[in-house]
Amino acid sequence: MFHITYKQKSIIAVSDTHGRHGELHIPPTDFLIHCGDACTDGNKSQLDNSFRWFALQPARHKLFIAGNHNLPFDLEPEEAINMIPPEIVYIENRKVIIEGIVFYSVAARPWLHELPDTKGEIDFLLTHGPAYSIVDLGVGCHKLLSYVRQTPPAYHLFGHIHELAQQDQKTKETTFFNVCIKNN
Repeated sequence: MFHITYKQKSIIAVSDTHGRHGELHIPPTDFLIHCGDACTDGNKSQLDNSFRWFALQPARHKLFIAGNHNLPFDLEPEEAINMIPPEIVYIENRKVIIEGIVFYSVAARPWLHELPDTKGEIDFLLTHGPAYSIVDLGVGCHKLLSYVRQTPPAYHLFGHIHELAQQDQKTKETTFFNVCIKNN
């Protein structure tokens, strides 16, 4: 589990729980982030159960982005968004600023189809898939790599690559971290 203090706020991030969220112990935190794949194979019941669990976690702010296994977000996006409890902020292709921290998410599930057009500093870039050549086993997104080079965030949090769970890579500008839960 990724856990840091940033701008005097506690931030925890996970991804790829695939319905096994109940096995996690989340300590009290300011921000809890889920970087996708809360369920397996688009199972709406499992996704709903995951959202109910997520909403009850001891975090002041809960942020969620969809992963490639969260199929309702691709097939029935309106219905999927309506499943999200009001305690959870869904972020996709937009920026939110909460308590002075800038979070931005692009729909890299796991690849981008077009480069985002954003301006300004980003504290946390949240995606499901990694950028090419960064903790990715060679299967990351080339467009995402181009984006993080043009607009380097302080942190890029992602999952998807289970084999490299909890690994990081640092550049001069950005810390990249695979927030996959191990053994999923």
